Order: sequence, then C-alpha cells, then structure tokens
Amino acid sequence: MVYYFRMKLLFLGGPGTGKSTVGNRLANDLNWPWISSGAILRESKEQWVIERLKTAQLFDDEMVSELVFSRLSGIENAIIDGYPRTLRQAEIIVDRGLKIDYIVELVVPFEEIMRRLSLRGRSQDVPEIIEERQADYERSRNEIVAYLVGNGVKLLTVDGVGEVDEVYKRTVSIIRNEINNNLK
Repeated sequence: MVYYFRMKLLFLGGPGTGKSTVGNRLANDLNWPWISSGAILRESKEQWVIERLKTAQLFDDEMVSELVFSRLSGIENAIIDGYPRTLRQAEIIVDRGLKIDYIVELVVPFEEIMRRLSLRGRSQDVPEIIEERQADYERSRNEIVAYLVGNGVKLLTVDGVGEVDEVYKRTVSIIRNEINNNLK
C-alpha cells in the first residue's frame, strides 16, 4: 500500500539546537522545500535587513510572515524552520488557514547550546547575544506551542543532544512513529 502525504512540519528550537541542520537534511531526503525564515532574510540584499541581522534583532511579524507565506504559495509539503518566532506569527498562521501538521521541537540544554554556538564562529555568537536569543526563545516558545497545539497542531519533542546523524535518526524515527500511529 502506498500513501501520499500532504504535510507541513514546523521545526522549532532555540539557537544552536540543530533545527536548521536536521530540518534541511530531512527536506533534502524527502525532496521537500525547506522554508527557513532566517535563510529568506539572509538572502535579502536590503541594507536595513543586513544591519538587523548583524545585531541579531528580530523582524516585524507581518513582514516575516509575508515572506514565509510567499515561499509556501502552492506548496503541499514543506519543512518550515525558524517560523513562527512570536505568538503574533503563530496567530497569522491560524488566521490565514495554513495547515501545519506537526511541530518538531529539538530540545538541547543551554550549556550545550553555548558550546555549539561558540564553535560556529558567527559574529553574533558571543555569550551575551546567545543568552539574549535563548531568553527571547524561551519567552515566546510556550505561547507559540500552546496556541498552535490548541489549534490542532501536534507537538513532537526530540532530544537534540548528540552527533548530527544520531539526532537526525532520532527525529525521523519520532516522525515516522507518529505518522504510522495515525494510520492505524
């Protein structure tokens, strides 16, 4: 028996949890689009966007949402990374009728996040900015998850500690098990 899925997965996690690495790899393996709000912004040639990225500032909810929705137009399957980052962005998802099937959250202890990001070498990966970004994530995470789960999105939690291959296999296994359980 062959099943055809129309599915959108949101990859969620704080900075340095591996959500982009794992999400992008899964998108490549499934031949699905990987829609990353961060990549969309980094591809921008607008000077004001470049300046905000250098200082790790967040962007206007409606603008980011419009960029993400424009990339999702006409797409049945997708891995969405780094969006939503705010409750307002989650509300926009629901208000605009975007069907999200699962939130896949990679969970990593803060000490491991600090270690990983210190090795990455980006200009914004200094302790003060990492702590600020993690605090921003933690402030918004519960609201976003509660809102989306309350609107029918299922939350899958993945232990994000370990080598990339190990975390990837764990992620795929959790998603596969959830899908198989829903087919029964």
